[in-house]
Amino acid sequence: MKRSLAWALVLVAVAGSAAAQPPAPRNGSLPFVSPDGRWIAFCADRGAPVYQIYVIGADGSGERKLTDSADDKHTPDWSADSKTVRYGSERGDTTALCAVAAAGGPPRTLMALRAKTICASPDGRRVAWTVGEWTRNRILVGAADGSGATAITDSSAGYFNIAWAPDGRQIAVTRIDSTRDLQVWVMNVDGSRARALTHFPKSDGRPQWPAWSPDGKAIAVQAGTYNREKPELNDAYIWVIDVASGKPTRLTTHGKPRLDETPSWFPDGRQIAFQSDRTGRMEIWVMNADGTHERQVTK
Repeated sequence: MKRSLAWALVLVAVAGSAAAQPPAPRNGSLPFVSPDGRWIAFCADRGAPVYQIYVIGADGSGERKLTDSADDKHTPDWSADSKTVRYGSERGDTTALCAVAAAGGPPRTLMALRAKTICASPDGRRVAWTVGEWTRNRILVGAADGSGATAITDSSAGYFNIAWAPDGRQIAVTRIDSTRDLQVWVMNVDGSRARALTHFPKSDGRPQWPAWSPDGKAIAVQAGTYNREKPELNDAYIWVIDVASGKPTRLTTHGKPRLDETPSWFPDGRQIAFQSDRTGRMEIWVMNADGTHERQVTK
């Protein structure tokens, strides 16, 4: 699989539960809310062979396409001033961290590394990335240009979906161990005090895709059960985990199987954007942080 969503949700495939058929069209996927709460950056294929980066108003207005290149795009995020969208771009065995003005304009490359994932800190002064295979890699942290890198984990497990805490002092990450079990872990940015935040049984699905609440007290994750032979039974939910206690709260219930995935908080902590396939194709949705008042953004 070459598409950026394959690495973004790679655990589904690694754990042996990916659907055997191609995924439904992704009209809106991998949302990331701007720090001012006005915009949502996201990926979409719209029938193209690779994903491109788009932005849309939180109210569903003003959608615009920001990229149009042949490189596969990774998860977008924002600069602290909400003026720039950053994203990863696959270029052979190298991943580049790129940026483009939210108002439009030519993209520029900030840095490039031999890495699977690159994630910039909220203030843009540091980056974290992974080196190695999916199931055995290390997380490195360095300056914005990749210099001064220090490994903060060993390579006894696999890490992906890196998410910086709002204050830049911790990271949350999806971790897959040698038994192919995965949970979301939290650690200090130097790798100390690493611990499993989630302890989900298989019946609740495999948690991944951590997203910190603006106050740093909670982390939203997705957890799903995926059926290779019957993808119509694939079912995923958004959960919110209390960082201090590890207590999980599932936000919604489904009348029939559907995928609610990849959460992103609004800056006031009152709403969460996410992707959902409930209409038959993946779109961007928003709900209150308690799971109420779901509304569709992309159409």
